[in-house]
Amino acid sequence: MQTAKIPASVCSKLDRRIRSFWWGISPNGGKSLCLKAWDASYFSLLDSFPRHSPGITHSWIPLPSGWIKINCDAALNDARSSIACVARNDKAEIVKWEARNIDMCSPLVAEARAVDLAIKMAAQASWKYICVVSNSKVVIEALQKRILDTPWSVASILDNCKLSLCNFDACSFVFTLRAANFLAHNLAKWCLYSCSSSQGLLSLPPSVWFDTEEWLV
Repeated sequence: MQTAKIPASVCSKLDRRIRSFWWGISPNGGKSLCLKAWDASYFSLLDSFPRHSPGITHSWIPLPSGWIKINCDAALNDARSSIACVARNDKAEIVKWEARNIDMCSPLVAEARAVDLAIKMAAQASWKYICVVSNSKVVIEALQKRILDTPWSVASILDNCKLSLCNFDACSFVFTLRAANFLAHNLAKWCLYSCSSSQGLLSLPPSVWFDTEEWLV
């Protein structure tokens, strides 16, 4: 058997290429190699969008045709927690929302469960192209695999989120500031103080539906 020395630069390139893949779940339930940057095309589009900054008014920037954007957030008090998500189509129309109360937990766990709720809602609706938006940077970066060690308190929740990605043709996870996520937060807060879980387009206080300011109890 003959051997040959391979330049270190070639080894480094091979290593980088291998690390660009991870073991995912194929539609038939088996394991398959998935490109970590499978949503890179959508992120390249997002990079061209204006960045959200507090105190600045933002206009709706259309999604690519066929995509659904799902904003999610959580709210907490001394007794319980609540989570909510609201979905819009590429015309900025609200197509579905859901809010529910959950057991008392940490803010990070609640934010992770809100993302999980968004993914489950999208799977039930049979959407194929989704953009999940949250103002929890830790949760989003963990799902984007930008941090090496996922906090143990949300590891199992986020693992379930990743396993559910086989239901979609493409999925992006995007971090935003609270100032650009008020509607999801308002729905979670309404659910928290109304002590009821709801979904659909029921009659809620008009101020809950504000996109640009927080609902005050």
